[in-house]
Amino acid sequence: MKEILNKEVGEVIRDRKLLQRLEDISIHTIAELCSHSRMELSQKGLENIYINDIIIALELNGLDLKPNHAKKNHFVME
Repeated sequence: MKEILNKEVGEVIRDRKLLQRLEDISIHTIAELCSHSRMELSQKGLENIYINDIIIALELNGLDLKPNHAKKNHFVME
């Protein structure tokens, strides 16, 4: 399982537009991609449809994005 984390995102994601957007925000490996949450990817400018495609591609390989533990928790943000 750990071998897949060191591979390029192109091994899992085939959409050229999505690959270009990931390259634009300096995400090159699957480990870098998995270290981001949905909110973080959204804040970096990825549209929700692309984030959904990423989640599906990762799940098909037994992986997932980082969870959003502090999402909408105003006590954590203060």
